[in-house]
Amino acid sequence: MADLRGFLCWKPETAAATINTEAVSPSRAVFLATHAPLRIRRSRLDGRSVLADGALVDEKSVRDEFLALKSDTGALLVPIVGDSGTGKSHLVRWVGETLPDSAKRKVIYLEKAKTSLRAVIDALLAGVQDGNLAKLRDDIHRFTDSMDVATLSRRLVNALSESLAATTVRDVPQHARPLAGPRGLTVILQDPHVSASMLRQGKFITELAEQLLHDRADGEPDRPMAFTIDDLPTDLLDLHQAAQITIKLVGAISGNPLLQQAAVDLLNQHLETAVKQVASLGSGRLQDAMLKVRREYAREGKEIVLLIEDFALIQGVQKDLLDAVIEAGNRFGSASLAPIRTLMAVTTGYFKDLPETALTRVRATTGYVYNLNVPFTQDDQGEEEITSFVGRYLNAARLGRDALESADDGQVTNHCESCPLITQCHEQFGATSQGFGLYPFNESALLRTIHATAPRRDPYAFVPRTVLGSVIRPVLVEHATALKEGSFPDARFRSQFPTAAVDDPLPAEVQEVVEAEDHLDAARRKLVLEFWGNAPTHAGALPNAVIDAFALERRTFSGDSTAIKQTPKTRVEAEGDKRSTVTSTPTTIAPVSAEPDLPRSLLAKLKAVDDWLTRDQVLLQSVASELRTALIGAVVQRYRWIDPLMPEQSQTTTRAVWPVNARVVSIEGATENLAGAATAPIRLNRTARNSRYLHSILLMKNNQPAQRAEHVRRLSADADRYAAPFTTALQTSLQITDDELVLGLRASLIGAALAGVAWPGMDEADLLAAAFHDGRSWKRQDAADRDPAWNRMQEYHLPNRPALVEWLRNALGVAQGIGQPRLIDAARALPLLRQACTQWDWQMEGKELPDHVKPAVRNFANWIDVVDGQNASLRGQLDVIRQHHPRGTTSAQVLAAVRDALAAAEDASISIPRATSKQITELLEDARDVDWKILNQLEDDLRKADDSDATDAARHAASITAAARDRGATVQAVREFLVASDTWLTAALDHAESRTNSHGDEAARAVQDILTEWQALNVEGEDR
Repeated sequence: MADLRGFLCWKPETAAATINTEAVSPSRAVFLATHAPLRIRRSRLDGRSVLADGALVDEKSVRDEFLALKSDTGALLVPIVGDSGTGKSHLVRWVGETLPDSAKRKVIYLEKAKTSLRAVIDALLAGVQDGNLAKLRDDIHRFTDSMDVATLSRRLVNALSESLAATTVRDVPQHARPLAGPRGLTVILQDPHVSASMLRQGKFITELAEQLLHDRADGEPDRPMAFTIDDLPTDLLDLHQAAQITIKLVGAISGNPLLQQAAVDLLNQHLETAVKQVASLGSGRLQDAMLKVRREYAREGKEIVLLIEDFALIQGVQKDLLDAVIEAGNRFGSASLAPIRTLMAVTTGYFKDLPETALTRVRATTGYVYNLNVPFTQDDQGEEEITSFVGRYLNAARLGRDALESADDGQVTNHCESCPLITQCHEQFGATSQGFGLYPFNESALLRTIHATAPRRDPYAFVPRTVLGSVIRPVLVEHATALKEGSFPDARFRSQFPTAAVDDPLPAEVQEVVEAEDHLDAARRKLVLEFWGNAPTHAGALPNAVIDAFALERRTFSGDSTAIKQTPKTRVEAEGDKRSTVTSTPTTIAPVSAEPDLPRSLLAKLKAVDDWLTRDQVLLQSVASELRTALIGAVVQRYRWIDPLMPEQSQTTTRAVWPVNARVVSIEGATENLAGAATAPIRLNRTARNSRYLHSILLMKNNQPAQRAEHVRRLSADADRYAAPFTTALQTSLQITDDELVLGLRASLIGAALAGVAWPGMDEADLLAAAFHDGRSWKRQDAADRDPAWNRMQEYHLPNRPALVEWLRNALGVAQGIGQPRLIDAARALPLLRQACTQWDWQMEGKELPDHVKPAVRNFANWIDVVDGQNASLRGQLDVIRQHHPRGTTSAQVLAAVRDALAAAEDASISIPRATSKQITELLEDARDVDWKILNQLEDDLRKADDSDATDAARHAASITAAARDRGATVQAVREFLVASDTWLTAALDHAESRTNSHGDEAARAVQDILTEWQALNVEGEDR
């Protein structure tokens, strides 16, 4: 058996060509085939205002009354008033199409699409042969044939300028006096630079010129009727190029809204004068011509019926035309002018600007207008009228323009009668009283889509143009493919047709059931339930034909066979909630409990969450902020500060880490204009489940029980779930991420190396202790041996080290209560320490330093250069030592040799200055007290740093080790002792040799023997 799945009973291209949003566009056959009765009110006038009272009439009554009304003056003026798209032009055309034939009647029809001067003049003067009228027609023809849009635009500006220059301060309101006269608004039009902006494409002047020269093309949007504030040159960025008087006036207008409106009014007041001047229609030429036309038809005994589809669009001839049609035809007991009946469509706003003479004529003859601003009401939603209107267009779209135009005598076929699916389609989707099927709509979907596109100020307004252009055409044309492919209605449908304020949304409880049980098409099913199911209170309320047509899965929802348990409405639901239901087997829905006496402020917040879900409304900022506060608070309150282990932070810190904004808690459909909201750690989609959850959060935050116990458990689980991103945010904010801590530990280790307490290869426990030492007590014992650059770097580092170490302790330490950290979390610190130790240099290209590290690492970029300089210094000192103390000799031998030399020199009475003797003695004592083995260690370290067979990493580590070790006073003491001793002994040897050569002194020879032994000792050490 065939079904409606993916069924299209129309062709999208045919529908697009047949359904026109303008009454003037379709052919007569299509127009009559789609015509449906309009809602028209015969409304009285109150001054210039149209009252909302009056009897409802149909278009036949309008036509018959229009033809039957008598005027004592022989001039009848009947306005049809309404907003754009309400059907004014449609009504005028219907009257024109259905006028009974009469030999005594001349019908002059001014179409909305034919508003060029040529078309208007030709229509008005058609059928009358007169030399002056022929000349007027010829003049207008030549004008339109010889003119282009650009030229006419410039001439209109010039004509406007001339007309404005002639104004005086008496012609304008007091606040608009700066705009009058030759130094007023006219200077803006005269300035080439500024007037050029008014002549740009899309501005009113160019649009008007186009309209005066050419008729409106089929499908072309409405043309502007007058200047607006947007046409003023108040936004020119390069205004400095204009004249000073122009700059001053434009500046005054730009900053004064009253002056802007006055400028627009002044331009519009002089517009017709400018058009008539440019088109050679001045001095009442058209009025005279129309009066001549009336005289001619008076001689023929005919009455003129003038039908104007849009009076506002015949710029340039409105005043003269009005003066001509309201001119009394009966004078002194005789009819010198043909009687004239004028039926004209005019927008509500433009009606208020009609000349007083015209309004006087309306009041004197009828005293009323036909008003098409007749919205439906909450009690009378006009279902039958709306479905009748739409049904005709749906049928026309199925048949197509060709079929309609070929029908005999306008007898339109009902396309549905030949459809094999007519029975189930009309049963499930509905049909009009004329038998036209509503598919793919039903009555509910039709009303809801129309409400969704109606003006906000009047949600029950029925605007035919809007219904055709924003509802019928989009669904039949734009959504046809989605319907055929089984993806209709989709997200685009949702965006085009939001839930109107006057319609009940799909209850959150129903949405929750659908989301939980329809895992394939929950979003589409919710749309179908709301629009085609009229937002029922149970999930299984859709007829099978509707389900099949939209390719939804036939399924039974939990509890389909059980009637829904009726529970009292909460105050949230009670205020303005008028839910209608579709009769079907209901689905049981767990009732949402609510306290009957909740504070009004809380009820308002709960309703805001309901509207957020069910009406796709933006969640109120205050409510979103409260929800974010609650969710963030739950995470922080449950945070245990043990993974990773760190001191508990203050509320001020946690608020800075996770501020209450969309970067932390992103709620779909809330106002979130912050960069970073798309990657927020906590994200809540617009789902029924989340809306119920948010309800409970609001209730709990306001000391009320949650709607469901599962929401309490969910909040607890979410608090644990979001602990990880909170940790990341906390570490990022406090700059204690792993990477940042590695940098901090590396900086601390290099600082410890500067102080001589850490170097590569040390035991991890010693390195850990060094990294967390504040360095306050550190002092190198070998400071005298240090290179100046080394000492400067250490002097910069040590005063700033305590802050660095305190930051590391807080990040990796364990505190008791709110006290300072007393233990280090080695489980976390050791892996970071190992990573820090993999690199003992300071290469920071492309890395951002934590704030706590920066002061302690001043000049660390030169760290390796300082290490190399220090090792070069150490090599030099070691070279000096090895000249007098080669490796292999013992410190005891060296010390004994020097002591013996001192004693021998004394025995030989070799004179030793007291100061020298004292210095040698002191240096001897110092050298005796140090560890001479350190020299070998230094030599070994330096040799490893220079080992060409080792890896780069090994040489790098050895170089830092050699430079960093604190070798105490050994190197300095031994070097100074050896250098001083060698200097003295050399001098003593020279003295002994001179005495031996001259006198043969045995004591002197003894000294010489000792010195020879010293030299032999050095040689022996070198041999070893």
